[in-house]
Amino acid sequence: MRKAKSFITKLKEEFFHSTETLWQNEIQANLFVARILIYTSVLALIIIVLNALGVFSLSNSGLTRYLGFAIVEMLIPAGICFRLKGEKPWLKVVLMLAYVIVLARLHMVLGHNIVLCLIFPVALSVRYYSRPLTGFVAGATIITYLIASYYGITHQITRVDLNMLELPAGTILSFPEAADLRTAIDPSIIDYNQLFWHFFQHSFIPKFFLFTIIAMICTLIAERGRMAIFAQKAETEKTQRLATELNLASDIQTNVLPNIFPVFPDRKEFTLHASMTPAKEVGGDFYDFFFIDDDHIALVMADVSGKGIPAALFMMVARTLIKNRTLMGGTPSEILYDVNNQLCEGNVAELFVTVWLGILEVSTGKGLAANAGHEHPVIRTNNDEFKLVVYKHSPAVAAMEGMIFKEHEFQLNPGDTLFVYTDGVAEATDSNNELFGTDRMLEALNKDSDAMPEQLLKNVVEGIDEFIKGAEQFDDLTMLSLKYFGPQA
Repeated sequence: MRKAKSFITKLKEEFFHSTETLWQNEIQANLFVARILIYTSVLALIIIVLNALGVFSLSNSGLTRYLGFAIVEMLIPAGICFRLKGEKPWLKVVLMLAYVIVLARLHMVLGHNIVLCLIFPVALSVRYYSRPLTGFVAGATIITYLIASYYGITHQITRVDLNMLELPAGTILSFPEAADLRTAIDPSIIDYNQLFWHFFQHSFIPKFFLFTIIAMICTLIAERGRMAIFAQKAETEKTQRLATELNLASDIQTNVLPNIFPVFPDRKEFTLHASMTPAKEVGGDFYDFFFIDDDHIALVMADVSGKGIPAALFMMVARTLIKNRTLMGGTPSEILYDVNNQLCEGNVAELFVTVWLGILEVSTGKGLAANAGHEHPVIRTNNDEFKLVVYKHSPAVAAMEGMIFKEHEFQLNPGDTLFVYTDGVAEATDSNNELFGTDRMLEALNKDSDAMPEQLLKNVVEGIDEFIKGAEQFDDLTMLSLKYFGPQA
């Protein structure tokens, strides 16, 4: 008794308490079945009209009446479903039972001509992705089919196979003109209960086994569909969670880099601006600038190999190590030497980072830089145009332990501007796989060579956007520009 109650409770939950995951699917399924009922009603109406015009010449006089009943039985639940927008959990049971009863009624009139259509409700129930519901519809179809068959045969409604008749010996068959075999048999000599038994034994049982196989296949398909929906939901939630985490990581990365401008408003010797636009939610590029002491500012532009989260994590470590080591003092070569050895330890991902590290003496404009496999810097001097400062690179940081990094001196005079960047700028690619290149970059910088750093960076971005014309960004775009005014400013 307890098991029976548990089973009934489970059925109620299955039929009338759809989970949130399946609820929207159930609403769509309700509306879909309602449309099928309407389409079937239209088809039944067409049959009635064509039969009245003599196209079909269906001999059963009750066909039109039963089809009329069927149309009403389909339109009422379909109308209720659309009225309620499919948003009631009991609608699926009403709709499916209406379809089962309609087809059973037609079977009662047409007999074996309609029997294959009885599989339609079971197949249609698969749309709900509920194995119990599909099993319920299959059971309801079998029971209704059997009841309709018995009633149709015993009340002389169903068109039965006359080969199932067992007539007494010596039965006389009379064939009036324009009559068929049915009118030749005296109904009083037919045992309709026996006729139903023959129908049950020779027609119903074979069809029942075939129907059961098809119903089992439908229940499996429904269960697979249900599992697929839950798997899709889990995957969607995982994707959304990952997207949320990536957005959070992007916010963290963006806020880690100095991004409030103008910086050092109390220092009149220079002004600078920097920007970083990752190709993905998080990137491997980074820039940095900070005072080592009152007269020396460190400028960092770097690019980690790879993309995404691994590069972002490596970037955070590299940036921290470079800044901490720089604040301890020393030349760019000494700083990168120590940072390189630290990054090589436990670098199982075999990532590396290209770095341009410069230390500028604010009072004199003298600078010392080390370039570890990074892009050539660009400098505008003597009110001239921006030009690349080309020299031989040192290897990238974290490529090999114990590396020595070369240093290069540079001089900024009042009015001069420094511009450093990552390879995402020069290697921005249009839809024809053509690179933006350093020539176009210099052209964008020289468009207004005396502009302030913020405007210079905007000019480069506009030049890139105009060149790629909406093509996908494959690499991070990171830039930093410093305009030097001199100690007398």
